[in-house]
Amino acid sequence: MQRQLSFRESEEGVSPIIGTVLILGIMVTITGTMLAWGIPQIQESEAYAIYTSSQNNLLNFDADLDHVLLQGEGSSRTSTVSLSAGTLALREDWTKLDEIRYYYTTVSWFDPEIVGVKTGSESFAMKDNNEVVSEYRVTLTYPDNDGDGVPDEPSWTGTSDLLVSGFPPLVHGTKATFTSTENSTVIGGFLIYGVDSLSYSYSSVSGVYKMRMFNGAMVSKEPGSKEFFTTSNPLIRHTGSSSSYGSLTVYQTNYTAPSGSKAVQAGNYNFQARNQGGTDNSFSVYSLRMAFAGDGVSALRVYYLNYWDFSARQFDFNQNDSTTAANMGFEEDIIYSQDTAFDFRVLERTINVEFGLR
Repeated sequence: MQRQLSFRESEEGVSPIIGTVLILGIMVTITGTMLAWGIPQIQESEAYAIYTSSQNNLLNFDADLDHVLLQGEGSSRTSTVSLSAGTLALREDWTKLDEIRYYYTTVSWFDPEIVGVKTGSESFAMKDNNEVVSEYRVTLTYPDNDGDGVPDEPSWTGTSDLLVSGFPPLVHGTKATFTSTENSTVIGGFLIYGVDSLSYSYSSVSGVYKMRMFNGAMVSKEPGSKEFFTTSNPLIRHTGSSSSYGSLTVYQTNYTAPSGSKAVQAGNYNFQARNQGGTDNSFSVYSLRMAFAGDGVSALRVYYLNYWDFSARQFDFNQNDSTTAANMGFEEDIIYSQDTAFDFRVLERTINVEFGLR
């Protein structure tokens, strides 16, 4: 009887210990799950809320920038923008800028295949797929990027039947016109632009998000995302129907602001934008080709393909044309063309932006 009673008392003593261990195990599991899954989800939601708030504020400023661009030289707007702690920068270093190139034809019978045009290039390849023009006269006009009143390079003119070379390196702001050596009729040309942008970035535990404003557009990269997408459409004006334009106008902005990056603390900021004027470029064209280089402006390519009548086309050369031209690689750009001429304009505008705590 004593031995049985002893066993009974021992069994009753084991049960509370097992229960305590089980409860502790459950608590540890729940706590671990919260740390491994719950807290990151909360942090991600917080980061996205900050991202959305900053985006909405910058979208309001972007709308004001559109008005400044449209209203002409001297127009200005002041906006209040609420930002979280992050970095605001003017991206103006030409070696790091995104790039947009516009190619155009001014006659209906010219279908150029052009590869190799970009900043730093000292040669490019060009031929007429319609085989009407066999030899070209190319004139390059260089910009005054240093602001001394004199073009960075003198204008250059040369002739070629395929490879165009011997000119100073191409830079942002370079413009070209093509004529046939048989006459003086301009048959096409191109323009190269480096895309200045106002860039805002914020780093969180869920990653870095970025927003950039340029050409009346705003593109964004969400926390954890690898690609920019169009948040606000680029500023475009047109007449005519979507199947046949009478005119098509795009804006190319250049910003002036305090140089370099500026760390901003969370708070409300006053942004003042002023239109400093610029140059109007106008051409009567039959076809337009746009090339985008850079993670920010590449979002515009998707926008034009989805919402306008542009289509994708690959431009390249084969070994039968020229080994040198073939080695220049290929470009996947977008094009628009129609049977009748339309007015194509690129309006260059310099926007001065100043900002400070409210």
